[in-house]
Amino acid sequence: MDKGLRVDRALVLRLSGQLGELPATAAGVLTPLVVLDLRDVRPLTAADAEAVHAFIRLRAEEGIRCHVVVDPTGAAAQTLTAIGALSLFSDLDRALTNDDEQADTSTLAEQLESLTRTLLGETSVAATLEQIIKAATIVIPAADLVSVTIRTPEGEFTTPVETSVVAGQLDQVQYESGKGPCVDAARPEGPGYVLSEDLAHERRWPEFAAAATQRGYRCVLATELLQATGSGRPSGALNIYCRQPYGFSDTERHLALLLATHASLALANTQTSELAELAQTQLRQAIDTRDVIGQAKGILMNRQGITAEEAFDLLRKTSQSLNVKLVDIARTLTIRHGELDVPTQDG
Repeated sequence: MDKGLRVDRALVLRLSGQLGELPATAAGVLTPLVVLDLRDVRPLTAADAEAVHAFIRLRAEEGIRCHVVVDPTGAAAQTLTAIGALSLFSDLDRALTNDDEQADTSTLAEQLESLTRTLLGETSVAATLEQIIKAATIVIPAADLVSVTIRTPEGEFTTPVETSVVAGQLDQVQYESGKGPCVDAARPEGPGYVLSEDLAHERRWPEFAAAATQRGYRCVLATELLQATGSGRPSGALNIYCRQPYGFSDTERHLALLLATHASLALANTQTSELAELAQTQLRQAIDTRDVIGQAKGILMNRQGITAEEAFDLLRKTSQSLNVKLVDIARTLTIRHGELDVPTQDG
């Protein structure tokens, strides 16, 4: 690593070689901005990328911003993007003069093109979808939850991938009511892009808005992920949830659209039959889930003398309290109900 260069109120670190000790290297930095110039780091290993990310996190805790200079078309940019080093710039001047909100648009576009190449290299739809939600959490800092909705040609909705069980639960509320941003965005005749900046004041989807705010999520955007180009092809949506009202900046909203566009290009490359099969598998799992939940509700109703609605509410609250999928709670109850002390509504 070369010696640091101070430029006005920024510290520029030109780095090379192995970077394992980077997090401790600039302890005590007093400038409000540190620029890491990684253009001479070849190759940038996964361990190096983790070191960079750790360095950025430590500086953020001290109130110091970090910008990274890297070749946007190279492997280093892809490696850094994959773990969340977000403020990437293609040259030193931009890194020194741009604020985080004034992201280098051309660099971001190049990163997304690189992401598309990565997605195109995936060998299955499932792997591609996992890469999409991972990329969303990286490219969009405000994303607290991410999921993908797939709508079958028959009009059934499923969530094949999610970053948290809560995302799937919020999606499911929309599927059951038939109303919500991911349902609207996934429909072939839908708007293609749906945003609610504060769900506490949302009137379009009352059931979903209530469920989301109850779980602490106030902002959501959903964008069309797959355009149904024929009657036999599924459509879909990329769903991004944020805890903060008005949580998505203009830049992040644009990035969500760009990401969905690039992801759609990759998914369009997959076989229609595989995508349909994935959706059907999810539907079969959804049917099995409903059966298991129904059995668990019956056990609770019989043992505690409560209604079906009260039984479901008890299962839901237990799921949220333990951060375990509701279906897993229900399955455990149906298999081991003779061994378990079932909680009451009061406790």
